[in-house]
Amino acid sequence: MDGGKTIQSFLKEDLIDEIIISQLPILLGGGTPLFGMLKQPLKFTLTDNKVVLNELLQTSYQRKRSTSP
Repeated sequence: MDGGKTIQSFLKEDLIDEIIISQLPILLGGGTPLFGMLKQPLKFTLTDNKVVLNELLQTSYQRKRSTSP
């Protein structure tokens, strides 16, 4: 999935287990923030970080969920 509003909706409903954020060295200006306000913090662990096509930085995170007793 892609897009600030879509990602915010899925985060709000706690439906995301993995996030891959791709960054380009280009400033685009305005737009919808990727992460909006959440009821509580969601914890993620960095799982991978790589450069693709010599310019694109891809950073992967896995959701850290608490285990219930």
